[in-house]
Amino acid sequence: MTQTAPPAAGLRIRRLGIGIAIFLAVYSGIWFLAAHQIETRLASFLTSRSGSATARCDGLTVRGFPFRIGLFCDAVKVDDTQLGASGSAGALRSAAQVYWPGHAVIEVDGPAELRFSPGIATSMNWQALKASIQATFSGLSRTSIVSERLTGTLVPTPGEDVLGFATSHTELHLRQNAADLDAAVSITGLDLKPGNGASLLPLMNAAIDLTVKDRATVLDRGGLSRHALRNSAGEVRNLTLDLGNGMVTTANGPFTVDDQGLISGAFKVTMQDVQAWRTALATAFPESENMLDNAANMLTALAAGGNDTTVTLNVRDGTAFLAFIPIGVLPQL
Repeated sequence: MTQTAPPAAGLRIRRLGIGIAIFLAVYSGIWFLAAHQIETRLASFLTSRSGSATARCDGLTVRGFPFRIGLFCDAVKVDDTQLGASGSAGALRSAAQVYWPGHAVIEVDGPAELRFSPGIATSMNWQALKASIQATFSGLSRTSIVSERLTGTLVPTPGEDVLGFATSHTELHLRQNAADLDAAVSITGLDLKPGNGASLLPLMNAAIDLTVKDRATVLDRGGLSRHALRNSAGEVRNLTLDLGNGMVTTANGPFTVDDQGLISGAFKVTMQDVQAWRTALATAFPESENMLDNAANMLTALAAGGNDTTVTLNVRDGTAFLAFIPIGVLPQL
């Protein structure tokens, strides 16, 4: 004998099915309406010329239905007259979960070109470039950028030689920490070459972890400016330079930046294998060999004839001093 569901149960099932169908229809309508609004309003915003920054997203579309929503561009270009910067890159793809639109993952294709006033220019390409951002209504609260097999060239200032660079892996992390800005950068397999010449140094691994006090607003909308770090103070928790074969230098300490962008501070520096560092740097920068010899001799003397040493490096108004001997000039921020 065939048994049938009680009429009440069958009615509940039909109502549930109708409810699900209505929900899906409403959800789909809301998603496509939101996608259309984002696409049209963003296109209008990008073509407007208000403010110092403008951007272009060729072939702008919004995709990701049903559970994600993201922007897709065939190519991107940005200009900022306040920063004196412009840039262009290939296709851009982004995605955010519909329940957390403030957290997005972005992929960008190369090649890219960046230009900064006065005349600084760089071109880059990569195997992969991805970013993760967490945004609030005021701007970014956290962002991370990771690249694989990054290569490119840099013209530091007009008339200077082109510097080629390549890395196997790089990471940049920025976050708001209450009122402060935390930053961390790591570079694996850095190779520097002047023009088409030989490598300046052995492949280098480098990392820096620092905090800048009262500069969390740099990540807010409109907070980034050319001189955003001037009149600030902070601390380098760790700076590491590793050329391999035991050549490792670390540094940490507080710093300040004045209204001219000149850095001052006192840094505890530990250098392993002083003589190997001297040889490597003298090969890369033969014009500075005498100064490198003097610095290496002083470091060796401070280490009581040893090859590993820990010293205090004082930086005053952008000039680094080992004891009373100036050994280098830091760029203005």
